[in-house]
Amino acid sequence: MKIWNYNSYEEYKIAQINGNKSKIKNSFVDPISIDMLCNYISKLHTPEFILCHGTRRGLEQQYFKDSFSKLNINVNVLGTEISSTATNYPNTIEWDFHDVKEEWVSNVDIVYSNSIDHSYKPHDCLRAWMQCLNKNGLCILEYSVICNSVCDPTDPFSSTLEEFTEFVSTDYTLVDTLVTNGKKDLGLTHKGIRHFFILKNK
Repeated sequence: MKIWNYNSYEEYKIAQINGNKSKIKNSFVDPISIDMLCNYISKLHTPEFILCHGTRRGLEQQYFKDSFSKLNINVNVLGTEISSTATNYPNTIEWDFHDVKEEWVSNVDIVYSNSIDHSYKPHDCLRAWMQCLNKNGLCILEYSVICNSVCDPTDPFSSTLEEFTEFVSTDYTLVDTLVTNGKKDLGLTHKGIRHFFILKNK
């Protein structure tokens, strides 16, 4: 497991904003995988509020809303993005995902992210996300070798699959791990095997 060492928080933030702007037209989100997740979640409970972290141009939010709509479930979905570009996209706020709004604490049904590799303090970050979950809440973290093979200022947290499994399951209950083969369509710039780690508080 590797974590990039920044000289300051400001250095981290600038690196993330620059990375966001340079990749703004790219997306790692797979709508087929989101469909799978929504079907899985709907068999456990009916979510009302989903919080997505590190969403760049907000595709996660729309995919979750569309997928749940097909299941006749109306859900409120909010995304966070550290760059000022966040406000250009629906259902997205400019926000550092290491921080927690008071109204989120114990009030979120689903926390989803494929961006924890952008965290400079992954243990603190995951702890913050988990405290947002309500009693039935689930945190879903997407892992892929593509996203976790590099440790640099833009992607500061990298780990092997085995290391990531230990990271998420040491302090939390690993409910399930779902695996999909991502599709390169709808403007996606990456494809390959994706692992979705589904966590809940102990």
